[in-house]
Amino acid sequence: MRYLGLILLIEAGMPIVLTYLLLLILRNRYDFTLKHGAIVFIVLTMMASMFNAISFYVDMGPSFANLFLAMVYVMFIMGGTILYLIYFAIGRPFTGLTASVTRLIVGMIVWNEVSLGVLAYSLGFGSGGISALPGVLGGASYILYMFSAGVNSYLFVAPMSAEMVIVLLLTKARGLHLYILLSLLSMALFSPTILGNYGFLRMGTLLTTAAMILFMVLLFERISHSRNTMKPEDKNQLRWLFISFAFMSFGIFFGTVFRSPFLIAWLFYAGGMSVTMGVYFNSVIRPVEADVHKKSRTGWIRNPLFLFTVLLASFVSEWFISAALMVQNAGTPYSIVPAINFGGGMTDFTAFSNMLSGVSAFNPASSVLDSLYLIGIVTDSPWFWTIMGLEMSFLVVFRMRSTQWKGKRWNLALALSAFWIWTVWFQSEWWTSLFGKSAYALPFWPNVGELGAFYPAFAIGIVFSYVIFAVLALLFGRRSYCSTLCPSAVMYGGTLGQSMISYNYESKFSRKHIGSRYKDSVLTVAYNSWIIAILFSVISYYSVTGTSGLTIYGIDTTVFYTLFIWNFLWYIFFVSIPFVGMSPCRRYGWCSTGTFVGFFSRIGLFKLKVRSPQTCVTCPTKDCVTNCEVGLGDLASQFIKQGYFKSSKCVGSGSCLQACPYDNIYFYDVRDYVTEIRKDRNRGDANPKD
Repeated sequence: MRYLGLILLIEAGMPIVLTYLLLLILRNRYDFTLKHGAIVFIVLTMMASMFNAISFYVDMGPSFANLFLAMVYVMFIMGGTILYLIYFAIGRPFTGLTASVTRLIVGMIVWNEVSLGVLAYSLGFGSGGISALPGVLGGASYILYMFSAGVNSYLFVAPMSAEMVIVLLLTKARGLHLYILLSLLSMALFSPTILGNYGFLRMGTLLTTAAMILFMVLLFERISHSRNTMKPEDKNQLRWLFISFAFMSFGIFFGTVFRSPFLIAWLFYAGGMSVTMGVYFNSVIRPVEADVHKKSRTGWIRNPLFLFTVLLASFVSEWFISAALMVQNAGTPYSIVPAINFGGGMTDFTAFSNMLSGVSAFNPASSVLDSLYLIGIVTDSPWFWTIMGLEMSFLVVFRMRSTQWKGKRWNLALALSAFWIWTVWFQSEWWTSLFGKSAYALPFWPNVGELGAFYPAFAIGIVFSYVIFAVLALLFGRRSYCSTLCPSAVMYGGTLGQSMISYNYESKFSRKHIGSRYKDSVLTVAYNSWIIAILFSVISYYSVTGTSGLTIYGIDTTVFYTLFIWNFLWYIFFVSIPFVGMSPCRRYGWCSTGTFVGFFSRIGLFKLKVRSPQTCVTCPTKDCVTNCEVGLGDLASQFIKQGYFKSSKCVGSGSCLQACPYDNIYFYDVRDYVTEIRKDRNRGDANPKD
């Protein structure tokens, strides 16, 4: 490495200067004058412009022309800053640390950080000038190349991490802000590009993924307990934090797939790192306006766009990081993708798409279908199930710890066991090793971890599984499947899912579907779902037996149906819960298995009963209604009229039981039925008739 001593001097000096400026800002937050602003702006502008100029001069080579251009650049930038300060001095009054001033300072800090990384890279390695870059680069692309090279290097990560640690210690952050700062620091420390080559790629991605899972769990837990108490500034910080997760995950995927040339492939990851850094320092400085309404805690329940953004960004993060891990681990045992050699550019993305199969012929229509297939195949992978499952499972565990109802703890424990044994391990390990790669998982009928054609050998298993579902629903109700065996039980059963129940009544769309009966439109969706599912299964059966070669551009019909319904549409509805209400798959008819078990639950023994209908009459809050996961708005009225409630929509989550302040509601199923029969027999034996 060239100029090692100079690099160490610059990287040691930058944290010292930045720490001084941050202390100056934080100590004078409420009295931030133009004098303070001038010191901050001039120092930051001077450092960044000098870093840029020296990088240019070192990288392009010593010459009078390059020296002249570098000096002109510095003078131009510094002149602009001075004019900006003069504008405030003689024109517009300077009003302190406002939101716009804060954004400007944060942007200048990010500019300095990036410029330092680029300078360190130029001094240590250099690009050899524009002429030495790959043929596709040159001119303006040189800036992008050096940006990616500088940020994707330990020469950038090391000083930036040191500054983050110093700031973290100085500010003594607590609570939500501590989580935000630590999560961003962890993402920076575990950068997969820290060595500047692919040697650390897999380990760095795994560590980044672990950090993302950990902090998403902590942040989701905080969100779930703050639906009515979260401050506006905290919502804004969280929104940008999850967006930065998505940026960095996309950057890891893009860099993993578009492998050559290395530095340009990781351009988007460098952008994600920059966004992360901006979020970090904005969380530290914060404009004074954020404290004006410090006691204002409006929460997020009436701000559906906030939670939608968080859910969407978390899904995008999980998808891209899962896709990256699929490629990085291609060819390893139990991998659903084969090992593949990448060449570079768009051919890499085509190779990634092709190794996951998909359509066999391309045209505008098939390209759209192939995109949906690609989304679905990743969300059905063991990587995605594991990442998403860990996040949701921890939230379920948190709820298990907080609930006092032993029955619900057992139910959630069974749901977790079913998820990890059946959906994750069974589908990706045991079944694959038993039947081979072509039978990667069971067909779509069970609706859990599924991805396979309708093989003749599966017919008996499918019929038998549905017989079991029907029997369980007759005896124990729909909760035997929807609140236990289905992965949705884990997705909805945690603290975050429970906090979103209020959207059943906040959402205009959801309010139209409140009650124990399905709307006609929902019934139409349910009927059509069954018709299409049966039709596609018949087509798949004849296709795999060789009788017919009918497919969807080469994709098996059951595979495509499953991917579209459960690995694409399901997540669209999940992230849209703030607009469509809680438990959309249970309420809107497109879960064929759910409507199946709902029918048998309706005619079976399961029902909700109350000990005293009169208690429901005098109840002033009707908490059982407002806390129902599927929006059964006529719960209380049926309790009052007939003493029990029965509906094919009821999934037996038990939220109404827990919400009832009088402990008046209880489950009635086969166990109670058997107990009643025994009591009747005992009474008959005690009082025999002549």
